[in-house]
Amino acid sequence: MRTKDESKVQLILKTALKMITRVGLAGLKMSDLAKEAGVATGTVYIYFEDKNQLIRELYLYLMHENTNDLTQELTGDEPLKIKIKKMARNFLENNIQNPEYGAFLEQYFRSPYFQEDDTTRKEEDHALQPIYQLVLEGQRQSLIKEANPELLVTLVSGMLHELAKQTIYTQKPVSAADWEMTFSVIWDGIRA
Repeated sequence: MRTKDESKVQLILKTALKMITRVGLAGLKMSDLAKEAGVATGTVYIYFEDKNQLIRELYLYLMHENTNDLTQELTGDEPLKIKIKKMARNFLENNIQNPEYGAFLEQYFRSPYFQEDDTTRKEEDHALQPIYQLVLEGQRQSLIKEANPELLVTLVSGMLHELAKQTIYTQKPVSAADWEMTFSVIWDGIRA
């Protein structure tokens, strides 16, 4: 059995993401993907059984990438509120700099490709663990509402995603004052 060439896997996933931004999930064809990635169609099928698996793997890849980006510059000795503020800012900047991530996720969650199976759920939980750990830590310290962590993360990420879309659309950067107001609203929404 051949070992996977991770650079080819990433090339195929990144090319698929660019293509999906242009043609949508339904318009993605494996042969077109291979051509645009500069690999043989058979090569795509070595790494991905079919389009369903490719899209699922792209979703999980983006989950891991986004989580890694979110935890940049966090240190263990900072107050929880500062950690959440940094993570929220990282999320906003990542969505502004990579609008294709949000475009893909919006399509994915509204498509027949989105199916929660045990394997996908475990991967999601693993990828999102640093975020949920912060929420749970805040709940233990009585700083964050005693609510389902998924609900709180959805509240925050939804607001930041919409701000990122607005920023991209208007091509106006988020001012320092607007960021402070945004985080104030976020914090008021999740604090105990």
